Amino acid sequence: MSRAAGKLMLWLLVAAFAIPALAFGQDTLWNTWRQGGLQALHEGRLADAERLLTAALEQAEKYGLEDLRVADAANDLAVVYANSGKPLEAELLFSRALAIGEKGLGVDHPGVGATVQNLGILYATQERYREAEPLLKRSLAINLKEYGGKHARTALSLKTLSSFYAIQGQMGEAERLIQKSLAILEESRVTQGDPQFVSTLEVLAAILRNTNREREALEVEGRLKTAQETTVYR
Repeated sequence: MSRAAGKLMLWLLVAAFAIPALAFGQDTLWNTWRQGGLQALHEGRLADAERLLTAALEQAEKYGLEDLRVADAANDLAVVYANSGKPLEAELLFSRALAIGEKGLGVDHPGVGATVQNLGILYATQERYREAEPLLKRSLAINLKEYGGKHARTALSLKTLSSFYAIQGQMGEAERLIQKSLAILEESRVTQGDPQFVSTLEVLAAILRNTNREREALEVEGRLKTAQETTVYR
């Protein structure tokens, strides 16, 4: 794996996990701890995130071990574990969240699709590619069914698959998918500083660099610099 491709997947792990799974809006102790934990994760305070999201999971379990709040909390805590170098703990919690979500919401629910994608990314970072690929394709299929081919969630799944193929050196397929992802975002007229737009340009630029296409890479990097100067949150 090249250094550039490795960076693609590292970014992907953080960004893809930022997708909320099975959201509840109730102002409960569970939700207070959960939101605090997600904020700590957003700020890179992993120890605080782990403490708060562990508390959120314990509180959620009081509603029942198969309550959807447990799926939410398990998914969130798994994100922290994955970013803290604890892949075994992350896998257990993603699998738990997935089982609860599939039973409670159905196998094609977009919240389930988010956890499916997270588990696929986790496998990919461990080079368990044969296990990762069907999960990432399943997540894309769920988003296509739920949102259609012109939605930002679909664009994100396409970018995920693109990065997955890029780290394995399958640059042709990686480029095809990232171009589709970028086209969706451009057609939807996202702002130049939109974090997803910025990250999509980053992936495309890295792919072009890895295929020795200097002129095209420079053009994309020029767009990327402009976008980065206006982005609010990276």
